[in-house]
Amino acid sequence: MKHIKTTLAISGLALFLAACSGETTVENGSESTEGTQKSTGTEEVELEEFTGTIEHVHGIGYTDAGGVTFASHSGLKVYTEDKWMESPHHKNDYMGFNATEEGMYVSGHPGESSDLPNPIGLQKGKVGESDLNPLGFVGESDFHLLGVGYENEAIYLLNSRPDDNLETGFHRSFDGGETFEVMAAEGLPEKLFQLAVHPTDEQTVAAAAESGVFLSADAGETFERISEEGQASGLTFTENRLYFGLLQNEASFRSYDLESETTSDIPLPDFGQDAVLYSAVHPDKEEITIFTMNGSSYITEKEGESWERILNSGTVK
Repeated sequence: MKHIKTTLAISGLALFLAACSGETTVENGSESTEGTQKSTGTEEVELEEFTGTIEHVHGIGYTDAGGVTFASHSGLKVYTEDKWMESPHHKNDYMGFNATEEGMYVSGHPGESSDLPNPIGLQKGKVGESDLNPLGFVGESDFHLLGVGYENEAIYLLNSRPDDNLETGFHRSFDGGETFEVMAAEGLPEKLFQLAVHPTDEQTVAAAAESGVFLSADAGETFERISEEGQASGLTFTENRLYFGLLQNEASFRSYDLESETTSDIPLPDFGQDAVLYSAVHPDKEEITIFTMNGSSYITEKEGESWERILNSGTVK
């Protein structure tokens, strides 16, 4: 654990998370989706070398790009083979981002050069392809609270504003977004930051809240807090574990064993007054990436015994 100035760090993270999510729990919801966008084609694209800064990251994950992808307000940046790259396409302002085995699910606002409506609704795509495929709500909704299973692609989301296809509230879809059903979300507090879905068990979903980490094993009908109280963030599942950041008097990064229901601490880098905002675990090797409140990113291959900094307050290495 890394000790930080509690008042400064907690208030700073709370303000940051409020700006990121901008949402509270709401009631009711309904069913299916439709949406259209002008397709740019499905040709494969080459990533381009990236230098400079990365700002306003709203999610990280291991996508089809090979390395870890960062969803920012200016598009997708990828750290792979010790180099920073970016996609020449998908230069949108992402507010919701989830990596999957085959690509990604995204939501947010179109970039300056995009012909997508605003907001872009719910879209599916690949970093290495030029198109995004609309799953619905295009021009209607922007999902900040969005969770998608890495392998099963089960979708959980919160719609904060009613539209023609989806009322306000929590919803889930187990058919690739063709239809959505309401979930009760009993036991969840109002102030939420993030949702995460188990990679293979579509019934298991977690939420990061101002008061801790909440876990559901019944497809989001009921949730129970599994952590100590504190501002939670950085949720990511593996087959057997749930990783999360927790900010109390200290910033910590933890691993929750889904079978034994025990929690272990993972040492953090010496990053001063900072805290974990997002995390991602490589699907095929022991590699964990974290992104922090102050815009830095670190990678470990030894469960936190040592960390390599790849992003320093937004500036790439």
